[in-house]
Amino acid sequence: MLLSSAGRVCLVLVGVASCLAQDAGNAGQSDVLPVRLELGAYGSQVNRNLGTWRGLQGQLWIRSNPRFVPALIFDTQTRPEGTQQNYGFLSYLNWSKSFYTVQGFSAAPQRNERAIFFPKRRYDIKAYWKLPPTRNFVLGAGFTRFDYGGPGHGQIFNAGALYYHRKLVVEGNLFVNRNQPGDFVSAAGTLAAQYGTEGNYWFGVTAGGGREQYRFTNITPAEIRLLSYSINTFYRKWLSRHVGFVVSFDYQDKLTAYRRAGLSTGLFFEF
Repeated sequence: MLLSSAGRVCLVLVGVASCLAQDAGNAGQSDVLPVRLELGAYGSQVNRNLGTWRGLQGQLWIRSNPRFVPALIFDTQTRPEGTQQNYGFLSYLNWSKSFYTVQGFSAAPQRNERAIFFPKRRYDIKAYWKLPPTRNFVLGAGFTRFDYGGPGHGQIFNAGALYYHRKLVVEGNLFVNRNQPGDFVSAAGTLAAQYGTEGNYWFGVTAGGGREQYRFTNITPAEIRLLSYSINTFYRKWLSRHVGFVVSFDYQDKLTAYRRAGLSTGLFFEF
């Protein structure tokens, strides 16, 4: 079994929070179309004979209400050990001009004990405060609970900040992970920047690194302690009012485990 660690959950949460934060800033704009459907595929090459990891994903965003924006997310991933699907629901709520929250839930059925790539259940919530007077500096604090079933479960506490300046958005996050069994505590951090405007293009990069510690429960339990770092870049481009594409590249190095390089592409439709 290849178990995705808490570090992967951290980076997923960063991507979700960044995407929703970007949409939160744009939701009030009249030029944002109410529905976005995004479909894509991805693949990664992993060293140390771990093979090719590939998958398909889809997202459906409903942005017609400026206060409540829900999203449905689907992901299916295949590795040499097998295939697993992940189903998620995300949303953000604008409670006031200065306060909004991001919340989500996902579930991944475990049909093959060797193919566990996503948490069996995962819950996320994060709150953002836009500081006066200009509200272009935003503080955030969040909590994630993830459960892989038999292999283990844990919690992630995170805090960060966003800064908007014209076309530029800069974000930093710190994560503290607590994994059971064993009550292992570790930390990770990310720094991201993106530049562009909705309806034209977005370009962004995220760099992260930290320590992962957890207990791998198999026939013989083992304690896993890893240092890792990663970098992800993306480019999103509107080809017309209603159609565009997105492409991203990511690289991850778990220093004593494996290196992974991946590419993803997708099309999105807004109407």
